Amino acid sequence: MTISKTAAFRGISDCKVAAISADNTTSYAKGTLYDVPIKNLNITENRENYELKHDDQVQAVESVLQSADISGAIARVPLDVLNIFTGGEISAGGSGSEETQTYALEYNNIPGYFFLEIASAKAHADAGDISDIHIQFKKCKIQSLDYSIEDGFATINFKAKAVRTVNNGQIKSIVFNESATAIS
Repeated sequence: MTISKTAAFRGISDCKVAAISADNTTSYAKGTLYDVPIKNLNITENRENYELKHDDQVQAVESVLQSADISGAIARVPLDVLNIFTGGEISAGGSGSEETQTYALEYNNIPGYFFLEIASAKAHADAGDISDIHIQFKKCKIQSLDYSIEDGFATINFKAKAVRTVNNGQIKSIVFNESATAIS
């Protein structure tokens, strides 16, 4: 039997990113997946719209997906994720009880592309046949980072743009799983 095509996505139970190591006509590959302690995520599709006019009347409309804007807030400071987002560098130092982890960002560090996937383990379908939902963005690049340090916990707000891959032209995918599936 075919599972449902309609389900509610409730909450984010997991979010991971990985640097893209290859995206060409013959292969697509990503590196190590890192956990992102995400608080929220907003997605806006950007479409190029074309109108066919005849005698001052719109006869047809075409809408072509160009990219997706992604913004969200991270609840902790994951240095490996900052490194993927910005092209910075992480170095370990010290020893014993004086160890350090330092993230450094220089003017000439260039951000690379990354893969982003979120999952909701609280999916709901009327038939009860959907365990989780995954949304994948295959090729993203960071647009901005904003650090908010307030009373309580600090957050890192980010904006990224998802574009089509060279490999297969995908920008995003939404997957409904009958059995819960880990991000991979």
